[in-house]
Amino acid sequence: MKKRVWVQAAIDVEDMDVAKRIAWMALDAGADWLEVGTPLLYKFGYQAISEIRRVVGKDVTLVADYKCPFAGLVAENAAKAGANYVMLQAAYNDALIKHGLDEGKKWGIKPIFDLHINPRDVTKRTEQLADMGVEYLFSHHYAINHDDDGVDRKYDTLKQILDAKTNAKIGITSDNWEEAKDAATNGADWMIFGLVLRKPDPKECIKWINMLHGE
Repeated sequence: MKKRVWVQAAIDVEDMDVAKRIAWMALDAGADWLEVGTPLLYKFGYQAISEIRRVVGKDVTLVADYKCPFAGLVAENAAKAGANYVMLQAAYNDALIKHGLDEGKKWGIKPIFDLHINPRDVTKRTEQLADMGVEYLFSHHYAINHDDDGVDRKYDTLKQILDAKTNAKIGITSDNWEEAKDAATNGADWMIFGLVLRKPDPKECIKWINMLHGE
């Protein structure tokens, strides 16, 4: 039986009133998680998490997308503001990854590590992160890399992650309909999208979420 992916709706705007409308539109359309996006966080700080939490209630899963390597700067306050997950960078050294895991345990917030690295290194890095105890990873479905021979090559990042020896949950972000559908049906555990939310078009939002859910 095919697994059902869950859907993370990214609220990537700099207007709090718009963010609130997007949050409700996404939830009404069936989104499983809400992402307090990077633009919103850097405009309003931790208040962005608190305000979205206040609006949507205590039972909605909130993800704070800091794209930050320094968990000590964000984990505590993100957790206190009401976030369930915090998105951090996987491109930095192992000490920072361990710090992120430790801070997550300390403050009761799960770290999700961003695998936007050289696509040739994705399989190896995924296995390294899994050995350190990382439970959640995410990346783009595909990546274009300018390789050492001067040729631009397209890499299937999802396939490389899935080729790794890991039990981590894999999130894929894509605002391309065909790529997102392909990832949702070929191994991703959850899907992240945001562009369609900023139009905003409730019917299009429902269409995307239903497609990602396989409905």
